[in-house]
Amino acid sequence: PTVRDAEGPRVTAARGAALGALVLAVAVVAVLLLRGDGGTTYKLRFENAGQLVKDDDVQVGGRRIGSIRKITLTDDNQAEITISVTGDYAPLHDGTTAIIRATSLSGIANRYVALTPGPNSNPELSEGATLGTDKTTSIVDLDQLFNTLDPKTRASLQQFIQGSATWYDHRGVEANAATKYFNPALSASR
Repeated sequence: PTVRDAEGPRVTAARGAALGALVLAVAVVAVLLLRGDGGTTYKLRFENAGQLVKDDDVQVGGRRIGSIRKITLTDDNQAEITISVTGDYAPLHDGTTAIIRATSLSGIANRYVALTPGPNSNPELSEGATLGTDKTTSIVDLDQLFNTLDPKTRASLQQFIQGSATWYDHRGVEANAATKYFNPALSASR
């Protein structure tokens, strides 16, 4: 045998080991990505989904504890939101409530579900349990509020806002100085 023949099996074995390691790495990544987060799922019924989208946060006290997995419309025209809760907050307990909130006023689809967990002394909610509309609150958008006003009231509100803008124009220094007395003035009005 020549030197090439002697190295041939070692090179082939090294390539085989590298290929095996690559296959193993791909399998591990696939399992991690496809297995899900292992969370407990629940269904929340809202009168309005409030511009929620799949993968929006589910939070408790501002901390992400899960995500929205699915959004469907029920036969009675309610939004059914399937959420996944992970970590120490799963399982949820009876008495849990949910509300849709906005992360800020600067976006449209910037919503999340805020949970208020029920006491740990209450019975645990089973996997797939549904919180009805008596335990959930939809978000009220500002345009929904303005739509409740009649045209005359909306026009008056617009005039008030425009008048305030005119009054404050070039008076920023005075307005800032006046805010110092705003709290004492309100407190004295009692």
